[in-house]
Amino acid sequence: MTQTDQSALAYLARRDVSVQWRDFLRALLETLDAQMDRSARDTLLRTVGERFAAMMPLAPSPTLAALEVRMNEALAAAAWGQVLLELDERAHSLRVVHSAAPCISSPGDEDGAWLGPVLEGLYSSWLSEQQGGDSGGATARLVTLEPGLATLRYGA
Repeated sequence: MTQTDQSALAYLARRDVSVQWRDFLRALLETLDAQMDRSARDTLLRTVGERFAAMMPLAPSPTLAALEVRMNEALAAAAWGQVLLELDERAHSLRVVHSAAPCISSPGDEDGAWLGPVLEGLYSSWLSEQQGGDSGGATARLVTLEPGLATLRYGA
């Protein structure tokens, strides 16, 4: 991805957050950071991601391509960007590339890194449900995050 592409994604991620929610979310994040250590905050945000997934349940999908379509439909309905799923057979995992997710920065977190744990909870929950709720210990873990682009890996 070129620097221009990345800049465009970052712009869209920031622009697509409704004005009425920006200050509220920034205040919420600042309050969480002031009241909780990073580990506790991230645990809470992962749980928020899991609940978000529960609010947008996905029907069982017979293929990875069909699952990607269903995820993108749910994400589009929430204006939460889009996802690309790629099987990594060498690493026995699934690569999840989420682009144009909403980005809210806060003091000390200009890139909106708080979103990482939310996405971990969202994708862990969605992918576990595709396996009948038994993930076998697999979870989604953030690999990289920059404004407008997050890469996660789902596996044990």
